[in-house]
Amino acid sequence: MVTYEIDKAHTTLGFTAKHLAVSTVRGQFNKFEGQFEGPDDDPTKITGELRVEVASVDTRTEMRDNHLRSADFFEAEKYPYITFKLTKVEPVDGETFKVHGDLTIKDKTRPIVLDATLEGRVPDPMTGGKERLGISAKGQLNRMDFGLNWDGIAGAIPIAGHTIKVEVEAEIVVKALEPAQA
Repeated sequence: MVTYEIDKAHTTLGFTAKHLAVSTVRGQFNKFEGQFEGPDDDPTKITGELRVEVASVDTRTEMRDNHLRSADFFEAEKYPYITFKLTKVEPVDGETFKVHGDLTIKDKTRPIVLDATLEGRVPDPMTGGKERLGISAKGQLNRMDFGLNWDGIAGAIPIAGHTIKVEVEAEIVVKALEPAQA
């Protein structure tokens, strides 16, 4: 068994959304933590969870970020975390996978599937970990399914699109699992 720890310095949890149906706004969450564990030779048995601090949302525009943290969207004070609980890893081929999980935003939990690619795996020269691996993953969700319902002016084109594309670029440190102490 090994643990898979997210290297926060080399990981981006990003998203895109349409603005007024004509341009794309990019954002990311800057504070998160996650750990997964399982046998190193069978990704289908990996379990774990990612926890994201909602208040760390960053779209490079302070006014928009504050609006996203407000009751119109995430309600960051009431619901400070977004969580992703891994439920299944389904191999497609040697380097691509369908990653299934339960995504919780606010008080709503819905299943999501991400298309993931193993970008590479190398010995870890920096932290004493066993290896480092790179993972990219993409998927999408409808923000309305999670109670992120603000649309702006009633009857007009939604200011923020309902479809949110999720983009993850992660560097993972693989470590041997410490044996339990008796």
